Amino acid sequence: MFKLALTVVLGAMGGGLLALVDAPAAWLSGAMIAVAIGAAWGMPVGVPDRIRTGAFVLLGTSIGSAVTPDTVAQIGSWPGSLIVLTVAVAAMIAISSTYLTRVWGWERTTARFSSVPGALSQVLVMALRANADIPRIAFAQSLRLFVLVALMPWLLPGGEAGSHITLVPAHLSALESLMVLAAGGVLGLILERIGTPGGALLGGMLASAVLHGAGIVEGRLPVPLMIAGFIVTGCVIGARFGNASFSLLRGAFRGALESVMLALATSALFALIARQWLDLPFGQLWLAYAPGGVEAMTIMAFALGLDPAFVGAHHVVRLLALSIFVPLWLHRTGAVLPAKLKDKE
Repeated sequence: MFKLALTVVLGAMGGGLLALVDAPAAWLSGAMIAVAIGAAWGMPVGVPDRIRTGAFVLLGTSIGSAVTPDTVAQIGSWPGSLIVLTVAVAAMIAISSTYLTRVWGWERTTARFSSVPGALSQVLVMALRANADIPRIAFAQSLRLFVLVALMPWLLPGGEAGSHITLVPAHLSALESLMVLAAGGVLGLILERIGTPGGALLGGMLASAVLHGAGIVEGRLPVPLMIAGFIVTGCVIGARFGNASFSLLRGAFRGALESVMLALATSALFALIARQWLDLPFGQLWLAYAPGGVEAMTIMAFALGLDPAFVGAHHVVRLLALSIFVPLWLHRTGAVLPAKLKDKE
């Protein structure tokens, strides 16, 4: 309980400081930065899985209430954007892994696992069956998410953030809030149980979108609840740095950071291409293609006023595709060996 209380207090202080200066996505990025600093100083920080799941359901419910007819009208443009996404993901993995191996001398398998965008849990499970540096991979993947959440609100061009969705002004009643959260929680837990990427967040989004779209409820959750969800999510990301040793940070930081920036630049390039082809907002496309996790990028889109349904759908599709094709690709290139073959070595 002390660890959770300390983590939340740090997150609230960091988010509050950035909110005072009106920083973009202040509560999310501020909480992440503050907790990451605390973790680097050796403070006992962390968020239990049940609290994390609850926060994702809460934010998913809030995001679902922002789904509008304009969002539905854009669905026709999604197949073209998903085609660009496929090429962008392949390019990001190839560029980042090549850079890490040739410039920084990372072992090939470790570099490839470190370059797979936004799939930390799946990557670590696959890496356990290969001769890969697990701590280095976990650090590189966590650093990618940290950099994206910290930088992207500032990198989006002026006028992009806050201009594409309009939150329903009315608040849900206490009974309506409980109903929406309960529906989102049940669906989120089901999706989590069957292994759906971002299941808790996605469940909250779908349940809320259906209830709002059917006219059963109208309005959004109270702002303090939404802020609490942002804070907890930022704490979850920041706490990932609690197990990083100084020697690991010193040896892997620069290479990992530069590979993340290359991946970010690559995703921006493909977002520019898609904008010309599909006539969609650049910021929305960039967040959809960015090499981050489904929860963080969808929540970031919501916090910045971009279309969270569009962004979330792209990241879910990407993670599902990576779960299928990355093991095949790594096995084909020799990064993952069959269990029987490995036992003989």
